[in-house]
Amino acid sequence: MIPGNNTDVSRNGAVYHVQTEDLGEKNPVILTLVYEGGAVVFREKLEYGKMLGSDPSASEIKALMDARHQHFVRCVAAGDITRDGPIRTEPLAPPPGGLVLEPTVVPRAKTLDALIEEYLRTRRRTGLP
Repeated sequence: MIPGNNTDVSRNGAVYHVQTEDLGEKNPVILTLVYEGGAVVFREKLEYGKMLGSDPSASEIKALMDARHQHFVRCVAAGDITRDGPIRTEPLAPPPGGLVLEPTVVPRAKTLDALIEEYLRTRRRTGLP
């Protein structure tokens, strides 16, 4: 596992914390979370196993992780990631190695109330009390 990146970004009086980490060899995923006031307002999982091959080097993973992290730091700074609404991020500049990533469409973060309603609807559909 490669050490992660953490950056605080101030925007319009709010402080956002951007965290990007590699979930490890057995789970080849780069996870980026953006927090505002302790709440997750954005989450992206990038499965890199197929992109980088079956045995990527630590430097390849780190380059991809750093590129993703800086991309989302820029998105927060530009106001593209907030507590409200969907965003569309621009394509990343290719990290070392020439890997090109497509733009990411991020759905609106669900509120706690929406998550509870979804949970209750699912339980009613399945007949659980």
